[in-house]
Amino acid sequence: MDRLTQLRTFVRVAERASFSAVARDMGVTQSAVSRAIRALEESLGARLVSRSTRNVSLTEAGQRYYERCRRIIEDLDEADALVSNLQLGLTGTLNIAAPVPFGLMFISPLLIRFRQMHPGLVIDLELNDKPSNLVEQNIDVAIRLGHLATPGIVARKLGDSAFVIVASPAYLAGRGRPGTPGDLHDHECLLYSNQLNPGEWTFTSAGIHQAVAVSGSYRCNNLLALKDAAVAGLGVACLPQWMVDVELDSGSLCHVLPEACPPAFDIHAVFPSARQIPAKVSVFVEFLRQELGGNRFFSASRRQPAAVESTSTPEGPSG
Repeated sequence: MDRLTQLRTFVRVAERASFSAVARDMGVTQSAVSRAIRALEESLGARLVSRSTRNVSLTEAGQRYYERCRRIIEDLDEADALVSNLQLGLTGTLNIAAPVPFGLMFISPLLIRFRQMHPGLVIDLELNDKPSNLVEQNIDVAIRLGHLATPGIVARKLGDSAFVIVASPAYLAGRGRPGTPGDLHDHECLLYSNQLNPGEWTFTSAGIHQAVAVSGSYRCNNLLALKDAAVAGLGVACLPQWMVDVELDSGSLCHVLPEACPPAFDIHAVFPSARQIPAKVSVFVEFLRQELGGNRFFSASRRQPAAVESTSTPEGPSG
């Protein structure tokens, strides 16, 4: 019996707590199940299962081994399902949530291409700058821009989004150009109200992080509106590079404090659960990762091949 079959047998024994039940499930004899467990234990040099006349339980080593083996089997089954579905064609409804500006500029165009590639899919895209409740709203995958605030959330990194400080030529002519982040105390700053702490901007210079208190008389929960306000000369804004690239090229906005950059924010795909992520979701997320990785505005992460649980960190801009 090969090692993979031994692992599958062991996982079933751990979950069913019965050799006879596993034998019935797998359509083999009880002695075959016993031989598979014994061979696995001999190869590891450790006892995994405690047997008695009435029940089967895991040893401490067996419990730890089971947790790892279960994840391996789930990942393998997901990979098998992914390939099978690709061969058959993706079907069903794909429910996606994304923040408004990022969703309009990147997710929607990519979704159109993805739908053309998989005509059996029904696409349901919700654009909202407030994070969605994935379970309550039946969302398959949500795109989040910023640090993830929810402990234990299941996420896959898609890339990084650089932020820049900008202001219009008219504003800078009237108020002067700040030379250091601390000079922003004397300026009108346009505040993003969806941010956890709108009145604090963080900068990185020579590897040193500096938090600066900022204030202003104009705030909004939409980054596109803040961009419009910056172009109109209402103040200094902290915005994603991709959002203001055209305005910087045309001269309607100027780059401010280029030596002290705000830290980039992560772009994540988040899921309601790590278990049994549907093939349609896995294929779409991999498609996004590849597409964003080829975009000059983003530096896509290539070192996270599977969904991971995030740690709890402060929420940043969502969009």
